[in-house]
Amino acid sequence: MRKEKSCGAIIFRKYQDKYQYVLVKQKFGLHFGFPKGHVEKNESEIMTAVREVKEETGLDVEIFDQFKGQTQYSPRPGVIKNVVYFLAKAKTYVLNRQEEEIAEAIWVDETDVVDMLSFKSDEHVFKSLKDHIKFGN
Repeated sequence: MRKEKSCGAIIFRKYQDKYQYVLVKQKFGLHFGFPKGHVEKNESEIMTAVREVKEETGLDVEIFDQFKGQTQYSPRPGVIKNVVYFLAKAKTYVLNRQEEEIAEAIWVDETDVVDMLSFKSDEHVFKSLKDHIKFGN
């Protein structure tokens, strides 16, 4: 069994007295989730998350490294992928998707996030992290 590791972020902002989160739709598979990507050589988890968020969404974020969640799944036979998600506050708000990989990058109201997520594992991480936002404001 080959292991892979990715890191990303559950990005939030306060908009008109509501919280919104960034979701991205992958070009291949067309599923909605949070921005993430493979850890590169000599990168920390946080460095990976910040880089991948910038590449996939164009956003600058502040990572709250004390708040993270993990998921694990098999993207293809013989491979187990671990994904670490950090809670992150957007420092910029204009989304500029990575055209090669991302079909869509959107801000979504908190009440709609769970309905739009493609995978239960992402839903569990989202629910466990979103309650920590009041710390980040």
